[in-house]
Amino acid sequence: MEPEEKKKQTWIKAIALTSLGWQLALSIFGGAFLGYYLDRVIGTRYIFTLIFLLIGVLAGYYNLYKYIDVEMRKNISEKNQNQDENNKQ
Repeated sequence: MEPEEKKKQTWIKAIALTSLGWQLALSIFGGAFLGYYLDRVIGTRYIFTLIFLLIGVLAGYYNLYKYIDVEMRKNISEKNQNQDENNKQ
């Protein structure tokens, strides 16, 4: 891989990692806000806020887990390809 292409790939990964933080935060705050809104409309105390906050936390960390899993699989695949190329030479 050329140095310029490698630099480009590094920036793409850095931007994706930055977006992970936003995804986690938005799912948590979105769940809390939706729960708070439902509590206000229905007239309950904090039950929906807690439920949707928990759902937001679980959804955020699930997305984080999925991203890490995909990246690990990509890295393993790239390492295997590099080893195959080195073995052929």
